[in-house]
Amino acid sequence: MTLDDLLVLEPRLSWRVEGADAPQRPAEERRVVSWVVSARTTAPHLPLLRGGEVVLVPTRVTAIVGGDLPALLREATLRDVAAVVVERYQRGLGSLDPTAEDVSMLTWDGDLTGETETAINRLLTECRGNLYRVGSELERQMSDLAASRVGLSELVRSASDLSGLTIHITDAQGRTLAASRQEFDGSDDAVPPADQTGVERELPSGLTLNLGPLRPEQRVVARFLVDRIASAAAVAARQDQAARPRGPRRVEAVEALVTGRSGSPGERRAAALALGLDPDGIYLVAVSSGEDDAPLAKALSPLGTVHAAGVEKGQRTSLVAANSRPGPETLLQRVASAKRRWQEVTKETASTLAISAPASGVTRIPAAASEARFIARLQAEGRSPHRAVSFDSIDDIGAFQLLYPLRDSSELRQFVSAALGILERRDHRGTLRETLRAYLETGGSHADASNRLGIHRNTLAYRLRRIGELIGRDVGDPRTWLTLHLALSASDLLELEVDFDDR
Repeated sequence: MTLDDLLVLEPRLSWRVEGADAPQRPAEERRVVSWVVSARTTAPHLPLLRGGEVVLVPTRVTAIVGGDLPALLREATLRDVAAVVVERYQRGLGSLDPTAEDVSMLTWDGDLTGETETAINRLLTECRGNLYRVGSELERQMSDLAASRVGLSELVRSASDLSGLTIHITDAQGRTLAASRQEFDGSDDAVPPADQTGVERELPSGLTLNLGPLRPEQRVVARFLVDRIASAAAVAARQDQAARPRGPRRVEAVEALVTGRSGSPGERRAAALALGLDPDGIYLVAVSSGEDDAPLAKALSPLGTVHAAGVEKGQRTSLVAANSRPGPETLLQRVASAKRRWQEVTKETASTLAISAPASGVTRIPAAASEARFIARLQAEGRSPHRAVSFDSIDDIGAFQLLYPLRDSSELRQFVSAALGILERRDHRGTLRETLRAYLETGGSHADASNRLGIHRNTLAYRLRRIGELIGRDVGDPRTWLTLHLALSASDLLELEVDFDDR
């Protein structure tokens, strides 16, 4: 235990010199305290000292020692005491300069008596007993956990439960690998106050153990346990490394993370750690068609590390862990570059690529996967003319970028119903909707629309009149075109939404 710990445990003790004139005393605060003893009224005034003692000097002793008090303090310093304690309002000490005497001087709020010595020593004994009890139980649990070959997350949780300390383990980039609060989300209420400190230890492979933030009374426990927890954490980190899934098992684990089958947000974070992924990193999900994944890896590798997440119905899903944490503009540029590379390396094929918007943290990966699958379906349905599409590009998906967040809302359904009337119910084959779409996309040109559809202009005119009857408005009025175009896109979205679940 240190002098600083003692001042926390016993609030009646304080530094004799405080405020702006107080000396800088970090080294004094860390002085080890062994025991508390009292100076005597008879010579020798100091009892047998072995170092580390806190010496109580009551008023009756200073009255007898008188002008020899500085010499007494120098003798105490030579015997390596931790500090000297005097009564706060003791007379005759005003001219005494503790810094000149090179001794840590504390004051006691009250009278220094034999009971004071007994009470402080009892406090030290109880505190040491509690430390050894917690330390022994921690040693036992750490041994059991090591025998069970658990990883960092379980070790941190157990150590935190036993010690009452907040524990974090970070990698060389400062990313959290394990924390006593598994739901830690980086929000403002999770940031420790500036006046609360922690205790750190460096672990092998660039990892860092942090105990904190700490309340003042927790510091002694943290300093006592940090080396024990650090040793156990190093073993658990090696176990995590050895237990990481490989081959097909790894693909299945990444697929579970992408689809959300990994469970709750806390379980998703744990699953990411088991795969060696940063739970708070930046991720993208890519869905591609084609037989070979080599072009995909070549195109996406500058974005980050590409992790296979399974193949279903001819579509290959990949999880991309972005390199570092680039800003939004930088990431957009990299995605655009990746799409160009993809089209270059697959220019002899009809393969397609759909890339989600960036997802911040593993808990948002299933939502990103839904975005990628959605725009992949747009490609498959011919709603996007590009072979490489990203959700963040309005040039790629147009109004779908605006409509997608509304896909589960009743307001969107009501808008479609109000704009298209009974057209959807009557147009079973979708012929009229395709006709309306071609007409709108060609800017209301009968010639261009009929050529695109491969029908006679009279047929087009008949269909447009029929559409106007079903929706209850004149489709030739340019003022209706924006509403009708959005309604058609929203109708497409509602037809596709059953395939997606980003919960």
